Amino acid sequence: MEVNIKIKRFDGNKSYFEEYKIEIDKRTTVLEALMYIKDYKDNSLSFRVQCRSAICGTCAVKIGENHVLACKTKVTEFLNDGTLTVEPAGNLPVIKDLVTGQEIFLEKLKDAKAWFVPKEKLEPVFIDDLKLYDRETDCILCGICYSVCPVYQTNVEFGGPINFVKIYRFWKDKNDSLKDQRLEIAKLNNITACVHCKYCSFSCPKEIPVEQDIAQLKFFAKQKGIIKEDQEGAGGFSTPFGF
Repeated sequence: MEVNIKIKRFDGNKSYFEEYKIEIDKRTTVLEALMYIKDYKDNSLSFRVQCRSAICGTCAVKIGENHVLACKTKVTEFLNDGTLTVEPAGNLPVIKDLVTGQEIFLEKLKDAKAWFVPKEKLEPVFIDDLKLYDRETDCILCGICYSVCPVYQTNVEFGGPINFVKIYRFWKDKNDSLKDQRLEIAKLNNITACVHCKYCSFSCPKEIPVEQDIAQLKFFAKQKGIIKEDQEGAGGFSTPFGF
């Protein structure tokens, strides 16, 4: 089947759309289509690719209003009148074509202390312990949750969904020496600015319950008096759905 792939390009100065007609079958992924275009149509096209198995998170792109991993998304899923429109991920600076700069959220992960800090004496870890943060360990740092976050779009002081997934993961780990400080770290990352629109959860390619993690962190931070009731919703953003 012949389809039209419409790609938003950026040459360092200006953005523009360019279209390519290619043949696909029902199994062709967006990444395969991009690779075909680069190999046979236009070798100047730039995009990121690495594992091709939805593990590395480097191939995140925007298709219509959807942010997806190109390697696990079929072209036929989002065809509109025979055309697929591919754009770079949102809320991140575009370097070239579909390649975005990820330094912003990677730097923010440092503010979240998004790594395991072991206690001096470690306790045995059992299956029930792992269940507390098993989903959160699936995060591949693709940046899709940043790309869809309306708060991050308007408030650069907001830590961002990835930060809170990481904070939650180590907060639930009984062997993490910063466990008692994780809620304080969440506050410092402006967790109260989250409006619970759930875009992050809906868009996560690993189906991590991001908004649920944020809600739980906020609840316990309030219980401990770390976050005051009048701080809730700080950031001044509201969604059209009233969340």
